[in-house]
Amino acid sequence: MSDYIHTEIIANILSWLPPRSLLRFRCVCKSWCSLISSPNFIDIHTHQLDASSNHNTRLLAMRWTGCASYGSKVYPLDFDSEMLRVDNESVGNDCPFPITARLCCNSCNGLFLVRCSVFQGLWNPSIRRKLVLGESLFRFTAKCRYVSALGFNPKTNDYKVVNIRYERMGDGSHCSDVRIYSVKEGAWRSISAPAPPYNIASGMPSNVFINGSLHWIANHAVLVTSDFQSVYPFDVYDIVDDLENNSIMVFDTVEEVFREIMLPKSLVSIATHNLRPMVIGGSLSVIQCENFLDLRSIWVMKKYGAVESWSKKYSFDSDMGFGRLLGFRENGELVLLNKHDDLVAYNPITRQRTNLTAGCHNNLYYHDTYKESLGLLLEGEQISATQTSDVEPISSGEED
Repeated sequence: MSDYIHTEIIANILSWLPPRSLLRFRCVCKSWCSLISSPNFIDIHTHQLDASSNHNTRLLAMRWTGCASYGSKVYPLDFDSEMLRVDNESVGNDCPFPITARLCCNSCNGLFLVRCSVFQGLWNPSIRRKLVLGESLFRFTAKCRYVSALGFNPKTNDYKVVNIRYERMGDGSHCSDVRIYSVKEGAWRSISAPAPPYNIASGMPSNVFINGSLHWIANHAVLVTSDFQSVYPFDVYDIVDDLENNSIMVFDTVEEVFREIMLPKSLVSIATHNLRPMVIGGSLSVIQCENFLDLRSIWVMKKYGAVESWSKKYSFDSDMGFGRLLGFRENGELVLLNKHDDLVAYNPITRQRTNLTAGCHNNLYYHDTYKESLGLLLEGEQISATQTSDVEPISSGEED
């Protein structure tokens, strides 16, 4: 068939297909294998993710199986299916990293950043490929606070891992070190732009990627020492929030500079652990909670960067029993966890609720939604059914 259809037409058609289908189609003929495996096609397929709405959206569920070192099973669930069940008959894939490693950010084009104290790695659960990153040469100490995130440079089609280290010095001053890992370059490098001395809201996940930039909830907090001198925060246990100074810290992956987006006035005095950034319908959004997980409101920035465009889209009463929001389905329903950790679909128009798990969650942790992609097809290592990482993690310092 390819003898009669122009290659560009074939590439355009194939670029809308899910990754797992494309991996199978590489076996059709040599020309298709070469096309699908080419960097140009992977770049086109990646950019189609933004144009495909919720198509191919998955919910990453993980279950601990009891193994001391590598005890996690991974279940990619169809986010728009009628039920999101993982029962005793479901067969999951082995997590390719040690159980003490953790996913430390939202997904970025279908990839997850996995981190422990001695290594970082990228993981694409859709095509079962991973990439263990080289050491960032950070000097880990108990006086340091670390922030890690995964972004994507849309101009160079390059994934970037951003590591920020804040360290409190002996004289009470602070220093920050920002290092970036480029997947295309395969190496770490430092940048001159200093990281703002903010208290970054921790939690899982704690940042989102949109408009070529990474976003964190931040607070212009201070650290109160024993002699009541105020310096910048580095130890989470000593942080005193400035209750009138929340904002969103932004890192531009193209220009590699930091900037700030102001929050709506009603959110600037909320404890940062009750705020979480999110992307809803292609817009930067903020989820407001109470007591960490009790969902209260959803704010959406209708025009990116325009502070006056913040709008409260939904409000929730405490007696509704809603916890962590996982995302929106194509039909407009919200998918979230209730206080019993059951997955629930909620229609904000009819106020109808549907239990999606029917009590079959079985020690599952629902991490995040993601779109299937071909990321790491060329740079990553294929994960076999029995493969695990040979890196043993240790604990040191404090991580975000």
